[in-house]
Amino acid sequence: MKFILLAITGFFSFFVALSSPATAAPIGVPGATVGTNQSTLGLELNFMLDRDFEGPGDTESMSVLAKGQVGMSERVDFLYRAGFGRFEVGGRDSDAGPAFGFGTKVTWATLDDMNLKIGSVAQMLQVRADGDSGGRNSFTEYDFALGAYIDAGGAAAPEGRSVLTTYGGFVFSSLEIVTSGGGVALEDSSFGAFAGLLMKVNQKTEVGAELRLLDQTALSFYVAFAF
Repeated sequence: MKFILLAITGFFSFFVALSSPATAAPIGVPGATVGTNQSTLGLELNFMLDRDFEGPGDTESMSVLAKGQVGMSERVDFLYRAGFGRFEVGGRDSDAGPAFGFGTKVTWATLDDMNLKIGSVAQMLQVRADGDSGGRNSFTEYDFALGAYIDAGGAAAPEGRSVLTTYGGFVFSSLEIVTSGGGVALEDSSFGAFAGLLMKVNQKTEVGAELRLLDQTALSFYVAFAF
């Protein structure tokens, strides 16, 4: 099973690397790696409600993605995403199109006295879709985030009660929109903040929500299953 998962992640990373230059994806819990030979698979619903450009107009996007997380070591995870999305730029909508992404999550430090873990996430996500006037356009976002969370023990609380984890941090985001003519139509880079809640329902299931502000207004909901 682990070999199959690694093959899938390798396929997606190779496919995306060959793609031309994503809609906002949640950062997730920085520092919360799954561990060696462990995996999670889940579903994300992402909304970028607003992001302004220095030039004319702003952009919005929405995506539905399957997300996998594979533990490469105790401190490093590989992330991959696949699904569908759409976006709007300057009042012009795109059709729904395929979305792909990949990234890494790293745990850098553990402060045992405070039950605090510090980590980073580097990821990209791309949506490619037909525009109103025809032609294939792409919407790509690259995120580099540093944050922390309170480690609630990594398992369900006694007596079957759920465990609630809060997390947050800062993110540098670079956005690029490429038109069918091959030129870069819009580019933007900015710093923002993110915060979220993660509820571990039991040892195998968790649900969460995340908000991003400053660089953009984005909201995400997700559920994941460990195996």
